[in-house]
Amino acid sequence: MREAAASPVESDALLKKVMEERKSLRDSIDEETDPKKISKRTFLISLVVIFGVAVSFTASSQFSKYALDIDPDSFNAPYFMLWFNTTWMVACFPVFLLYNLIRGSGFKESLKHSAPVLGGSVLWGFLRVLMFLVLWSGSNYSYTKALTFVSSSIAASISSCNAALVWVLAMILLKDKFMVPKLLAVLFAIGGVVLISLDDQINAPWLGIVLALASAILAALYKVLFKYVLGDATLGQVSLFMTCIGMLNLVLNAIPTFLLLFFNAEYLDVTTLPWAALVGSAALGLLFNFLIAFGIALLHPLVIAVGMLVGIPMNTVVDIILGQVSATLLFILGSVCIVLSFLLVVFPYSLVPICRRIGFA
Repeated sequence: MREAAASPVESDALLKKVMEERKSLRDSIDEETDPKKISKRTFLISLVVIFGVAVSFTASSQFSKYALDIDPDSFNAPYFMLWFNTTWMVACFPVFLLYNLIRGSGFKESLKHSAPVLGGSVLWGFLRVLMFLVLWSGSNYSYTKALTFVSSSIAASISSCNAALVWVLAMILLKDKFMVPKLLAVLFAIGGVVLISLDDQINAPWLGIVLALASAILAALYKVLFKYVLGDATLGQVSLFMTCIGMLNLVLNAIPTFLLLFFNAEYLDVTTLPWAALVGSAALGLLFNFLIAFGIALLHPLVIAVGMLVGIPMNTVVDIILGQVSATLLFILGSVCIVLSFLLVVFPYSLVPICRRIGFA
């Protein structure tokens, strides 16, 4: 039997209901894609990542320094520490899978969405991971080795110069727009590092300074190339890539670790290993490195660089508490410069109309 046609009143009511549903859906989409809300969310995420990077960087550096200083006669193995710490990164993707399982996503689905980060083939994936492992190892080994010559705060100050290199490389490789505030941020950062380094109480061996600078150069290359090669990678893709670096490190970096120990270039006594310091350094280093990868892939390399810059005064404060250095005028001025650099980088210029008009956003 044929149904009766809807009356004009019913048709109007139905049409009104459909229009309201469409408007509600459109408003929901607009809310999710509203540039202002996205900018606010990015700003808050940047703050969290920068704070996390600073704290984990400081704590990991202090643990590493403690492990190397507690008994140099029985433990002096920076490359072993690099290998040990990087091996922990194998846990990144399994943790992500567990997180996805809790959310209801299966293993195959998670792997399918994450696998493209490896480049589509085994050979290309291997070469891609190998390139970043080399940069990673060079930067982290140089920094850890520098800790055998200088304090954690000095090493952190010098290595943080990578912010300037990150900004320059980002303009070249990532085609970043030239922005006066970011230029000022880099200048303030460098100025802060220079002021702290010029402190009369600092008497750092030249080899420690060179190693810290080498760490800065390699770290800048790693950060910008990570963004250049991987682009806007998802959290799953970043996690998978970090796990691959950890697995490749487990095999390849074991070779130089063994050779250095075999030829007594490094040495350790298994019975007196500072396990607490090693595990603390590795765990915090895992958090630090994951935040680096997450921040570079989803935010910007300069955000991570500033996070490390914020870690400089934190490291120095810890050194002051431990009695290794004293607070001076140069340290205070340097810290102020670093804070200004931090604010200039993370400030949400797109939310300020005048900044948009003059081209800062």
